[in-house]
Amino acid sequence: MSPEALALGLLSAVRATPLAIVYALLASDRPRRLLSGYVAAGLVVSLAAGLVIVTTFDGTARDPEARSGRYAIDAALGVAALLYAVLYATGRIGNRTPDSPPVPLEERLPWGIGRRLRHPTVPLAALAGAATNLPGLFYVAALVAVLETQPTPANGVFQVVVYNVLRFAVPLAGLVLVVLGPDRTRAVIDGVQDWARRRRRVLLIGVSVVVGVYLTVKGVLGLLG
Repeated sequence: MSPEALALGLLSAVRATPLAIVYALLASDRPRRLLSGYVAAGLVVSLAAGLVIVTTFDGTARDPEARSGRYAIDAALGVAALLYAVLYATGRIGNRTPDSPPVPLEERLPWGIGRRLRHPTVPLAALAGAATNLPGLFYVAALVAVLETQPTPANGVFQVVVYNVLRFAVPLAGLVLVVLGPDRTRAVIDGVQDWARRRRRVLLIGVSVVVGVYLTVKGVLGLLG
């Protein structure tokens, strides 16, 4: 298993918008069904995208030209992460100050999904799961890391599944809590939400810088080597 993909999976678990959606679904009167719909649809979309990419390109894992292409992708993703960190830190995107309130859920999701999550249904929760779990920067970087291990088809599938389990750690944990301890679930999620809210700016900038520097250096050195 690629250590880089494991690390990116853990980082992907604390994405702000999925956390906000999970919180909203757990606060509803049918948290188990709604969260099940969100997780199921999100996993289908996320797994399908990862499996298609890995199984399509695993045959070229040892090709020198393909390896150069993956280094170029790493460098591009690294620069994108650094640019995002700079824009976020300077207030060009995201919240402008550390004390400003988080962006409302209604403004984070397209097609009015966030507004309608005030009164969620299972199909709407599933739509939110699909819409918010398409591959992003960290996912693409993780898939590149998986391909760099030159996996067999079975191993490539295994690595994608493990990455997605980590990526969905929060909603999966919420679902387990709802099933095993519904009375304590809200308190646990409140604590996680409050912790993430108070540290969101430092965490987001710090993670983006670390990942950006790592990917940029890795890509550039790979291309030069």
